[in-house]
Amino acid sequence: MQTGAHDIRRRFAFMMWAAAVISTHVTVASAAQAVDGERGAAAAGPLPVASRRLRGDAGGTARSLQQASYNCPRPIVDMSKDRYQCVVWRRACIDQNVIVSYDPDVHPTTSMGTLPTLNVTDIMYNIPSKFGIGDRYRKGSALRFPPLYVRPSNDMEEEQELRNPTFSECTLPMLLYAHYPYNAAETYRYIFEKLVTLQEAGFFNRHVTLVPGVPPGTKVPSYTKFWYNSLSDRGVVSLSELSSRRPTDTPPNATWERTHVRCFERVVGCRIRYDGYGLRFYNAGQHVVRHYMPHYLSQAAAFEQRLYEVQKVRLPNDPSVLTLVFISRTPHQSAVGRTILNEADMIQRCNAAVPADLPPPEWGVPYKKYFCFAHVFGENQLMDVWLMRQVDGILGMHGAGLTNSLYMKPGGSVIEVRPFGFSGRESWANRYARFKTSSLRENPWGVFWYGIDTFNSSLSEPGAFELEDKPHYSKFRTIKARDRHVRLTWPSLRNHLLNLAAVARTFERYMPLRLSGAYYITDEVKQAEELGNDPHVDRKRQRRFTDPDEERRAVLQIPVSEKSLREAATSDRILAT
Repeated sequence: MQTGAHDIRRRFAFMMWAAAVISTHVTVASAAQAVDGERGAAAAGPLPVASRRLRGDAGGTARSLQQASYNCPRPIVDMSKDRYQCVVWRRACIDQNVIVSYDPDVHPTTSMGTLPTLNVTDIMYNIPSKFGIGDRYRKGSALRFPPLYVRPSNDMEEEQELRNPTFSECTLPMLLYAHYPYNAAETYRYIFEKLVTLQEAGFFNRHVTLVPGVPPGTKVPSYTKFWYNSLSDRGVVSLSELSSRRPTDTPPNATWERTHVRCFERVVGCRIRYDGYGLRFYNAGQHVVRHYMPHYLSQAAAFEQRLYEVQKVRLPNDPSVLTLVFISRTPHQSAVGRTILNEADMIQRCNAAVPADLPPPEWGVPYKKYFCFAHVFGENQLMDVWLMRQVDGILGMHGAGLTNSLYMKPGGSVIEVRPFGFSGRESWANRYARFKTSSLRENPWGVFWYGIDTFNSSLSEPGAFELEDKPHYSKFRTIKARDRHVRLTWPSLRNHLLNLAAVARTFERYMPLRLSGAYYITDEVKQAEELGNDPHVDRKRQRRFTDPDEERRAVLQIPVSEKSLREAATSDRILAT
């Protein structure tokens, strides 16, 4: 009798174990399908999904599942479109920047599997400060991210929520790490453009919660949130904020539930590398424009009024006026460096240009005169997008502000000014604005780059860090040179204004200037770059210019792009319809 009873108990235990294993594998397979296999119509609209409560036993394994069905837009990450070896944590909570796994397939109490990990320790960041990015400090430019800690759940969890978690299927956080998150130009170049390309390729949909990688406890920069918000209908949030121990009724906008959710059926982590994928920078800028167009059009009148109140500027509604905006700097920014010292004088000379400085009628271009004005970028990013849609060109010192040029309508122009000692032919300067507007993946280019390098030392003055020159400041000469102030020369500005007018938003007209080197000059209107050093065009076709007027006369023999001119003259309000 004892032996028979023992056999019955053993068979019953085996049946219960088998049922649990089958249930676990079905649940895990279902979760895997949600990340790896959803396609097409699965992303089209709200679908019935379940919120599952995992009751932990001694090892944190699933003992029972309670399902509460409701509808939500389904967050999808298609791992078959992954290019960066992203990892997926299934049934995971995030607690104070720690990922806690309840996944039975990798939990030490139920499996010999290995917890997925994401190595972010090779990622660097410039320490943020009131003086901007920290590469002005010797040890502030290559700080490393701390390891991302992942652990299994256990019976000693402090938090009630982690002892008895509910896993959301409607919110799917995606952690995104990349170099230099506190530099807007680097953020755009290293990660945002690639995210736009990845979303267009179907890697993730708009219902995924984007979690930018920043050092624990620090804020996500406003420009990152602005750009990322164009990719997701959920709020953009840091891992620290999303994983903080707050009441569940705290109303963040980063989760579908609109409550403070910290446990999810799936969490994705990616370390985005800077590689040859994407590199469609103008496309990313136009993605931002399309997303925000209804928003900035609804506030256009307020932006016009603000521009008048701050700068006393009324934008001309006349396609015969070539409009150029100067990137102005606040007094605080100017105290650090990179100011055009004679900005007001250059704007006045531009607006009072005499006939000899204007496009002559025989050119047959639409522009009859110039209108220049100043604007401080970054204070209202929505206004910045709106403004860039109204202008023909943007001029500024080397810096992240030039990224705004990628919002312009096709054929817009950017004029980048460099101080003495920071020429693109002897430093990394050309890796940024010129590179982003000249990608080999986008041809013809949407924006035309022009450069003015200051070769006369008397036209530059040292910035704050060069003047103070303390031991802990950067030892690199080009770092100090980059922050010098500049006096722009009228001959160099006049030359590029005539170039913009002659090109008339036409790629075929811009290219001869590019090939001759006439697009990139010194303060004395001489060739700034050594022959053959432009990596974005055929080196065999590169040559030296001698007379900029002669180069423009050759350009004028090429037909203009009526399409680009027509689009530039058309209001976004009409284009939106």
